[in-house]
Amino acid sequence: MPVLAADWIAEREPVGEENAPNPSPLIEEIAPRDAPAGVLDGDVVIKDQIDVAGLRTGVGMADGGEVATCDATVVARIVAAGGRITGKTKMTELGVDGIGALMHYPMPRNPVSPGYIAGGSSTGTAVAVASGFARYGVGGDGLGSIRIPSAFCGLVGLKPSQTALPRDGVRSPVRTLAQIGPMARTVEDCARLWQVMAGEPVTPLTAWAPPVVGIPAFVATTKVARSIGHAFKRMFTALGVESREVPLPGFENATFLGGLTGAHELASGPYAGRGTTAPGKVSLALGRSFTAEHIAILEAQRAALRDATARAFGQTPILAMPTTAIPAPAITPQLLTGRTSLPVLRALGAFTPLANLVDLPAIAVPSGVDDRGRPLSIMFVAPQGGETSLLRIAHAVEATGLGAMLA
Repeated sequence: MPVLAADWIAEREPVGEENAPNPSPLIEEIAPRDAPAGVLDGDVVIKDQIDVAGLRTGVGMADGGEVATCDATVVARIVAAGGRITGKTKMTELGVDGIGALMHYPMPRNPVSPGYIAGGSSTGTAVAVASGFARYGVGGDGLGSIRIPSAFCGLVGLKPSQTALPRDGVRSPVRTLAQIGPMARTVEDCARLWQVMAGEPVTPLTAWAPPVVGIPAFVATTKVARSIGHAFKRMFTALGVESREVPLPGFENATFLGGLTGAHELASGPYAGRGTTAPGKVSLALGRSFTAEHIAILEAQRAALRDATARAFGQTPILAMPTTAIPAPAITPQLLTGRTSLPVLRALGAFTPLANLVDLPAIAVPSGVDDRGRPLSIMFVAPQGGETSLLRIAHAVEATGLGAMLA
């Protein structure tokens, strides 16, 4: 894979943030609710787009949203399995921004890589879990918002398909793209939380790696940081699997298509007109400008991408790619003042939107660290219903021991 010229995005230095205090990842810390003894037996944090009875569901908005009168079904399942809910986590406004800066609260910092961003929009969940504040976290993923912060904070993060979990009590500004999912420091904990959320029996996880893993042709031509490319190739050797390039036409436009689709759904959904950050306002304005013809074109492109992905799975049971094209970028004055960076956003979202656009499960799993100690991450995508397969191959990756080693 070619690299970015001098890795210029990835190699920028932090601006005095290494020793800055880390604001709480929670909107409000609460006393853990009494929970019966169960398989989870640990503290759990919930992203601010999921209902927890007695707490506001703000979806990152300045007004904090309304107080939920009951738990979302997934939250009720977590509590019944012994999970102790300790608070709602900060997120970027309406889930817009994969960087993690566009929020109405002090931005929580990356506890694993001080001075570098934690990723978004499930920023608070990732920081809470990576720092050890909670054992388990529930995030939400519209175009990569579980997987990007998981990658930057050294976590395992699973984005399920839309039909895999109950959706009551879940606020999704981008209705056909988003799904909530588990985040944890280990594959075992991620799998346990997933099984509880899905209402499945909690059973031990066995490692699995297919003899052949497909790599979409677009990945081979995409510019990635040197450390990302090296870790990606090294992981296949460690797993002992063959990598095979598979055609997946349309993948090269997935980032752009995901952004346009998200703008349309944001502007036509229940949160239309609610955004106050500049990127949110831009997305809403863009979405409102779409005509019926524009929307039909978006839907046709998604259908073509769905068909192309199905053909790719005719050649391989699993697709693999880096989770992001760069490691966690440095925190800059620009980001601290609430502005964003299009080059950074494109590098963060080079690969993640595919699974959202075609509604497939995807998982991010640590695959090493770079020479600055920043976590690196590999991502796998499976056909619908393949969440367990993803967890099993993630278990195989974890078993290599390379996740904590220099790439």
